[in-house]
Amino acid sequence: MTMSGDLITTNAINELIEAGIDKEDARLEVSLFTESAKDDTELRSFISRRLAGEPMAYILGFKDFFRDRFNVTEGVLIPRSDTEVLVEAALWFAGALDFPMGDILKIPKSFNDLSSLNIADLCTGTGCIGISVYNELIAKGREVRCVLTDISDTALSCAKANIEALSKDKDNIRCFKEDVLGDQSKLPEESFDIVMSNPPYITSSDMKELDPVVGEHEPHLALFGGDDGMRFYPVIASKAKSILRPGGALIVEHGYDQGEKVRNIFTQNGFNYVTTLKDYGGVDRVTFGVR
Repeated sequence: MTMSGDLITTNAINELIEAGIDKEDARLEVSLFTESAKDDTELRSFISRRLAGEPMAYILGFKDFFRDRFNVTEGVLIPRSDTEVLVEAALWFAGALDFPMGDILKIPKSFNDLSSLNIADLCTGTGCIGISVYNELIAKGREVRCVLTDISDTALSCAKANIEALSKDKDNIRCFKEDVLGDQSKLPEESFDIVMSNPPYITSSDMKELDPVVGEHEPHLALFGGDDGMRFYPVIASKAKSILRPGGALIVEHGYDQGEKVRNIFTQNGFNYVTTLKDYGGVDRVTFGVR
């Protein structure tokens, strides 16, 4: 970095702090910008876009999640670290998590032989959930087939790029367009061992209060879950009941105050071992159940 670049960096940190970004976050963001920028001109562009409220992941074109760096494009939901709890729950159920912590220990391991697995990630977005679970299971020597679905062409394009860039075995992972709320499904009955989903779950009232960095940039299609935020869960639970093998698991993400409602939906659909797990911030985030 030139002296000019050093000055840009120092000024950028101060500008981000003045814009309301935490001091340590500002340092981290500028460090990532500096690593990614080809030159000082691009660095200035990154900083200007961030000061205008654009999310980091869209500026950089990536977001680190679980063990990989995922491509992220505008129009696709940005992965959050709390979603890693869903990944860990799936791996624990499959007997492939080496160091379980916290609430993960509340859920059972599969009673089925999971040396060969079929897994599905509905409302996949970047593909971060399905690809992370798929890669980890392959690393553990499992035979795995994975399906990713989404209604958004933009999301599917991003997920396909991440499959190409990150998947350890490209032959057994695929993605296709499907409306999870639709009546017709390309997913065969009683064929999956694990079904995962991070569907839209933000309520009408919460949509109005979203941080502008989220509300003005990330796709509402991937955020809005109906007036009460629960539009997707009854459909996903019913669909999972059909496509899961007996003993298979459904694992979903939801809002911090939606755990009880999601548990009730799981129970009404005949799922057992229904458990809600807390995220890294200590609030309800993921609900698990066994068909």
